[in-house]
Amino acid sequence: MRLRLCTLAFAVALPFRAFAQEPPPPATAVPAGGEMPPAEKPASPQAPAPTPPPPPAVMVTPPPPPPPAPAAAIPAPRFTWGGLVDTYYLFNFIRADGANTLTPPTARAFDTNANSFTLALAKLSLNAAMDPVSFQLDLGYGSVGTIVNSAGTPPSGSPTAPANVGGSFLLEQAFATVALPGNLTLDFGKFVTTAGAEVIEANKNWLYSRSFLFNAIPLLHTGVRANLKVNDQLTLQASVVNGWNNDPDWNAWKTIGLSASMTFNPMVSAALTAYFGKEGVQTATDSSTPGDLRVLVDAVGAFTINDKFGLNLNVDYIKAPDDNANDYLIGAALMGRYLVAEHLYLAARGEFLSTHIDARAHTTTVEEGTLMAGVPVGKNFELRPEVRADFSGDDVYAGGTKTKQFTGEIAALAFF
Repeated sequence: MRLRLCTLAFAVALPFRAFAQEPPPPATAVPAGGEMPPAEKPASPQAPAPTPPPPPAVMVTPPPPPPPAPAAAIPAPRFTWGGLVDTYYLFNFIRADGANTLTPPTARAFDTNANSFTLALAKLSLNAAMDPVSFQLDLGYGSVGTIVNSAGTPPSGSPTAPANVGGSFLLEQAFATVALPGNLTLDFGKFVTTAGAEVIEANKNWLYSRSFLFNAIPLLHTGVRANLKVNDQLTLQASVVNGWNNDPDWNAWKTIGLSASMTFNPMVSAALTAYFGKEGVQTATDSSTPGDLRVLVDAVGAFTINDKFGLNLNVDYIKAPDDNANDYLIGAALMGRYLVAEHLYLAARGEFLSTHIDARAHTTTVEEGTLMAGVPVGKNFELRPEVRADFSGDDVYAGGTKTKQFTGEIAALAFF
């Protein structure tokens, strides 16, 4: 039994002893040459790896430059339109003996057809404002166009103008205005005259028929004019134009125009205009312009009596109306307008005109009295019944056979 225990103890302890006494691996001897065998040479430390080349620089393409800022937009023109349709019917009660009812009245401006419905003027007007420039265009058609164009027809012998500028189509105005510093504007082109208390468009006049004075002054000019607004009370104008109604000019002279418009107070205003220049026809064989200097002096006064009643006074003097310095014309017209009600007003005119013709050694005087009722229908339509009586000390009416003339007419005006 004891032997078995000893044997068992020996068998258990022997492995532990063997494990505890196992020697460490022997050190490797270095040969005399000082170099270890290759197999047993310890690994030498590696040389540092070469630094890799830097990556190629990325080529950054700069963005394209921004497009140039668009130019400042040009403001669109500001358009203002206007229009007029003017139609009338006239009856001439006093005619030459034996003449029929189609006989026209004498010495009238635009209402020249009798016993006929007449389209006097159909007109369109356009103003385009493009600061500092504006443009005015007025086009029309009708019997008024024929009459205005006839006033611009050159007398025979003029080599500088078309043989005939008549017809019913009317280019009344076509001009540009340039605004300059200092309240100064310049107009270039064709424009209506500054003289007179009445205008071509009937709806802008107090009465439908025009005065004798309207027949005596120019209607249109072509050239250049300057306008200076001095203040709210005074505006001055100076112009250089071809002459009276002519385009192109009939002679080498140019006509000078001067005008002043004055506002004294809200109830009184006035305008004084003068034109002077030679208006004779210069033919191809004339070395200078024939005839004498023509001078027009025109004065207009406007008086507002109250909110219902107003007066206009027009006075004209013309020296050498037919290019003879010894001839002259002088006249005056007084017009009044009274507002009766919203849809009714009354207008009247009294006038005289005296013309001296030296070649006849005679002075002819004519007078007229006109009464009209205006019947507005809304803001864009108006009826104008009118009666008028013309007188003279000479036989100047009805083809030179009568001393008086009496007419009645009614006009219909539509406008905007």
